[in-house]
Amino acid sequence: MKPAGLLMLIPAGLIAVASADETVTGLASRETKARIREGLPAFQPPPPKTDAEAGAPESAPAADVLVLPKMTVKEKRLPRDAADHLMSKRDFNRKMENLYLDTVAEGGPLNVLLNSFTIPFLSPSKAQRGRAIYRAKEIERLEHVIDTSKDLDRTTAAKYKQEIDNSWTTRPAGDK
Repeated sequence: MKPAGLLMLIPAGLIAVASADETVTGLASRETKARIREGLPAFQPPPPKTDAEAGAPESAPAADVLVLPKMTVKEKRLPRDAADHLMSKRDFNRKMENLYLDTVAEGGPLNVLLNSFTIPFLSPSKAQRGRAIYRAKEIERLEHVIDTSKDLDRTTAAKYKQEIDNSWTTRPAGDK
């Protein structure tokens, strides 16, 4: 079809759009909607309250109604590593592998080539290497928090440092 033939269709489309008086949205037709509206009663707003009704105390609740005290619920924010605990083990392993590969890629293409293979039973997997990198970054972040809190209280900072050391070793938490 030639482009000139398409130009003749444009006025026909404009006429069709102009003749459409209402777009049909929904499952019911205009006639069905009109019949439904005919059967409904007309809207009547509630009467305004008088001064006596507005100031009157509320009546006591019925005997079978349990009245609970009013309380406010404050939503607590999830910890920053909540997503790691909520994802499946397979997804977490994939995330750790990607973390390892991203860290290796910072060293250049030769580093990627040499470190992209693992030997089963002889070397740790990519996910285990990624976990080690993740743990090192987390310890570094916590040590930064401790260093900034030393100005406030040196004894508390020393206790935090001891807890970090205990959390990544075989010693139980709280031992010295």
